Amino acid sequence: MSEEREPDIEFRSTVRGRRLRFEAVPDVRVDLTGDQDDASRSGSERENLPDRVRRHVTYTDVRVDHATLSWLDPPDA
Repeated sequence: MSEEREPDIEFRSTVRGRRLRFEAVPDVRVDLTGDQDDASRSGSERENLPDRVRRHVTYTDVRVDHATLSWLDPPDA
């Protein structure tokens, strides 16, 4: 089971900003494709930024931490 071992691929990032303003509401998604296990996942935590932002609103002192974890399927024998 994937949760019992470290991920084969782990990508983490952090973005911070004093001010952030959106001219359009972005369509944000992460698609995991290829030979990864079904338990592979991604997600983010936000500070001072809602899950769904609004256009023409200025957000201040924002931070987004994002992680993508993937476990690879074993090769076919």
